[in-house]
Amino acid sequence: MPAPFFRQIRGVFRKAALPLAVKWTMVIGALIALVMSALGWLLITLQDRVHTAEIEIFGGTIVQQFAHSASEPLLAEDQLALEGLVNRQLKNRNLVGAVVSGIKQLHIAAGTNPEKLPDPSKPYYWTDRSKPNIKRPLVTFSNPILFNKIKAGEAYVTLDRAFLDSYRQTIINVIAGATLLLIVIASFLTYGLSRQLARPISRLAEAGQSESSEEPAYSTYTDRRDEIGQVYSHFQRMSTGLLQKQQVEEALARYVSPKVAEMILANLSDTRLANSQIKGSVLFCDIVGFTRMSEHLPPDQVAELLNLYLGNIAEAAQHSHGMVDKFIGDAAMILFGAPDPDPHHAAHAVRCACLIVALIDRINRNRHLNHEQPIQVRIGINSGDMLAGNIGIPERLEYTVIGDTVNVASRLCDRAPTSGILISEATASPHAVRNTVDLTLQAPINVKGRKEPVSTLLVNAPKDKFARRLAATVKKIRNSQETA
Repeated sequence: MPAPFFRQIRGVFRKAALPLAVKWTMVIGALIALVMSALGWLLITLQDRVHTAEIEIFGGTIVQQFAHSASEPLLAEDQLALEGLVNRQLKNRNLVGAVVSGIKQLHIAAGTNPEKLPDPSKPYYWTDRSKPNIKRPLVTFSNPILFNKIKAGEAYVTLDRAFLDSYRQTIINVIAGATLLLIVIASFLTYGLSRQLARPISRLAEAGQSESSEEPAYSTYTDRRDEIGQVYSHFQRMSTGLLQKQQVEEALARYVSPKVAEMILANLSDTRLANSQIKGSVLFCDIVGFTRMSEHLPPDQVAELLNLYLGNIAEAAQHSHGMVDKFIGDAAMILFGAPDPDPHHAAHAVRCACLIVALIDRINRNRHLNHEQPIQVRIGINSGDMLAGNIGIPERLEYTVIGDTVNVASRLCDRAPTSGILISEATASPHAVRNTVDLTLQAPINVKGRKEPVSTLLVNAPKDKFARRLAATVKKIRNSQETA
């Protein structure tokens, strides 16, 4: 067969979804079957040759004795004696025919013989079809009839090969059966050996699929001195490195936004994120009177209160396409439209603010039941152009946004009423914002560093469609927090 055919078979075999032990068993079993089949064929061929030689020795001996006995009657042309001699040959159950053919046209035959006497130089193998639907394998042997080294004629005997062929077939069946049995036994032994050989590799595959940080089950293989041991040692070092990398990624995501962490890890050769001018929104939120509140609480309760408050802010940002840029004490800064562009950044910022107020309201209901002081927040939002990128020194960088838009958002937060959301006209201008909440125009405010006052609007109650979505989101967050 052509080489491409074998390459194609090998490719299909490699891609087959079979365990390695099964593949090895099939390959080794096929080789064993091939070798055993070749050995069986060789034994059968040798047995066939031995069988043929035995037939020829047996037939040659009989025809030689027959020719010797027929020499004197043939020379004396004693037809009666020759007929008796020929008929006596048929008493041997293995002989089915006998012929004496003299030089002087004397021809005496009995039993089944070839229609035409064969060449006396070699045995003549033939099949008797004289009876319908019956085939008898026969062989005819010949030997010259000599008298004082003078050839007087030719003697022929025909043997029935059926008894010899049945013996031959029995031997062949025994050899074939033994070969098949050995192949089956070898296949089972090969499968056991293949499983034993493939066990370290299977353990390695299981370890590669496992996400557990516990001590791997394959650690006992690392003390091997062969190639398997080397592979396990390398894999153990690699898995340890991957585990450490995963831990570093998780730790990094706790200190910076997951999106920023993803951008940094995607290009570790250059961790500086390019500065770019973007359009986005900035949300500032802080607790009203937090300094006064913290004076009357022990430090652990202050930390617990901050974690509860900031945790809900992070949940709100995550559900509103926002990114927590930083926590500054009790204040939080959330970006929309950075680092990924967001054409609806203003609407997402307003929805995030409404969600924060709703979550804080739920917290206050629980605090009221526990006779604890409620948390009051204020939120300011501004939209516009900002510079996003790395801020700091090479040894200590921070991804954030800077610009007048950010400063105005911070001032709006300072001017916002308690539990109120104060936004700029730039944030309120998109239709998506006005379709989300009701707005009330406020008096312009003066911002330090700006010549023109900033037009502001106060966010009132959410509109019906958004109110339903807001309630569903609050319920979803509450359920996730309760099951965590």
